[in-house]
Amino acid sequence: MQNHTNTFYYKQNRLQQLRGFCYATQFESISKAAKFLGVTHAAVSLQIKSLEDDLKVQLFERHGPRIKLTNDGRLLYVLAIEHIEGINTLHETFYKRRAEQKEFELRIASNSTGISFILPRVLKVYLGEFKDCDVVIHYAEHTQAIEKILSNEVDVALLPRRGHVAFPASVRYIQVYQYPPALITPKDHPLAGKPHLTVEEISSFDLAFPAENFRVLPNLYDLFSRDQLKNRLRIRFVDWETTRKYIEAGIVISISSDVIIDDTDSLVGTPLPHLFPSVDYGYIVRCDRNIPQHVEDLIETARHVGR
Repeated sequence: MQNHTNTFYYKQNRLQQLRGFCYATQFESISKAAKFLGVTHAAVSLQIKSLEDDLKVQLFERHGPRIKLTNDGRLLYVLAIEHIEGINTLHETFYKRRAEQKEFELRIASNSTGISFILPRVLKVYLGEFKDCDVVIHYAEHTQAIEKILSNEVDVALLPRRGHVAFPASVRYIQVYQYPPALITPKDHPLAGKPHLTVEEISSFDLAFPAENFRVLPNLYDLFSRDQLKNRLRIRFVDWETTRKYIEAGIVISISSDVIIDDTDSLVGTPLPHLFPSVDYGYIVRCDRNIPQHVEDLIETARHVGR
């Protein structure tokens, strides 16, 4: 009765069966395997016997105290030993992988301005606080960023509110930033810092404007006459990071929100609130689900960091 119970127990415990079998194979001895495992000779014998019964094969040829693998035994040993060794090192492997693994990943889509001039300040604080987070940044303009949100390719998007391109009802826009409009010039430019600039004064210099579908100031092209644009609009562009270089080189001046200017900048933003509205930037999430905690943390960090 006792032997039947033990055999049944080992029949339900494949790991124990295979451990007994593999160590008996390595030591070529059931007694030595039992000593290594800290169990009795009978326990290892029962493990091997129950495994043979389950597989309906003979695993060892027995010659007194010595054992030798059969062909079936050799096949099973090749298949089993990798798993047994993996189990033996599971503790160390688990803690090593746990230490290497990040707890979560934050996926953000943003246009070039957000990536270059807003996110660096926010993520410096955010990643300093949430050290177990990885951030994946996707470059995407308005429509593509919304598509990435709705397809769950990203968790959140950072975009400006563009009057000529509405956000769909399926997403929620959370305003965090507001930037005043400004004329962007080198510091030594004749118009730098001049109050109440007029369109005529601005259009007396060569200009660089964003392509119309990328503008954030809704009336940017409306205030300039066709002739002014024809004569002075020398560069149309997509991203501000590149365009700044042409302004710094003294080739052109431009109009933007002052998001692209900071206190240590080589350029200066001369306010134009009498000509253009301020520019909003905010975070976009899906409407049909709760905001994930790591996205809420990002938005709260952004509010704290500010400009």
